[in-house]
Amino acid sequence: MDITVAYFHSLFHPDLVKRDFEQIRAAGASSIVYSILDEERHYWPRDLERGLLLAQDVGLRVYLSPGQHGNLFAAASPAPSWYTFHHPESRVLDHHGRYHDFTCFNHEPFRRWFFQEIAFYLNTYPINGILLDEPHYGEITCFCSVCRALCPDVTDLAGFRRRSWVTFLSDLCTYIKGLDRHIRTAIVLPSYDAGLVEDLALLPDLDVLGLHLRQRSRQPQQSAEAQVSGTDHSEREIVDLARRRQKRSLLWLQNFDLDAEGQQELPQLFQLVLQAEPDEVACYYYWRNNTDPEGVWQLTRQLLRNIPRRQLHWQTGKHFAIPRLGEE
Repeated sequence: MDITVAYFHSLFHPDLVKRDFEQIRAAGASSIVYSILDEERHYWPRDLERGLLLAQDVGLRVYLSPGQHGNLFAAASPAPSWYTFHHPESRVLDHHGRYHDFTCFNHEPFRRWFFQEIAFYLNTYPINGILLDEPHYGEITCFCSVCRALCPDVTDLAGFRRRSWVTFLSDLCTYIKGLDRHIRTAIVLPSYDAGLVEDLALLPDLDVLGLHLRQRSRQPQQSAEAQVSGTDHSEREIVDLARRRQKRSLLWLQNFDLDAEGQQELPQLFQLVLQAEPDEVACYYYWRNNTDPEGVWQLTRQLLRNIPRRQLHWQTGKHFAIPRLGEE
């Protein structure tokens, strides 16, 4: 069982970054996720390259997560998309004629720009994988001129939007593999959607199918085990589905925004993750809004060290092989 840690901190101080990466590696992690906003590469490209090289120097693979590109993906910081701001004509248009603050992914100029951004990242920086975190096409049906032209039947626009979203993600994974077949492609969903999970599991060029654990109920009359009941079934389903479709499965522990009670429940939630037996477990490094940030990270490290896994032997370099299921 591999471990991935999201590192959403500044890369401006190399000595601190190296210390953090060494601590992450010592906890048993083999990969980090680094999120980048769509305007950041223009501002500090040398900091980005130096920081990612430091990760590989200590033996960590690097997933790059495009954040807020078109406001279609999750990001480490609540910032608007540079592309959407500068191209307001690309925004989603609802049936009332109102524009919304995210780009319609069916716009060809956006698709071309986004794919070129991915190519730039892969050709410029030491990256082992692209992780699409919480991709979402919104609950609003788009009535823009592009969607209307592609789907003249307005009664089918909602279904068309969902189908075209899956096609967009499939095209992106295929494009990445066309640039470099060794780059790992991953999608991590914010919650379990049986229909969408089934569709994504069929994508031929997707390597990793993941799930963020759903938020627990905080009702005081429920026990900790009851609060997380219902999540185990969905987690096990996505792991089994990924295995049937020859994908790797990833479950993401939400070790942030925890009060004292949430911190105490973290080991029980972690056990549910382990019972699902995913191929990979992910979590955050010193992330936001914990009552006791140091205590949460130390507890997380303790939990990660208890994961049964084979000894990792990985050498630094840009590429790594994607093991087939059943191979050691």
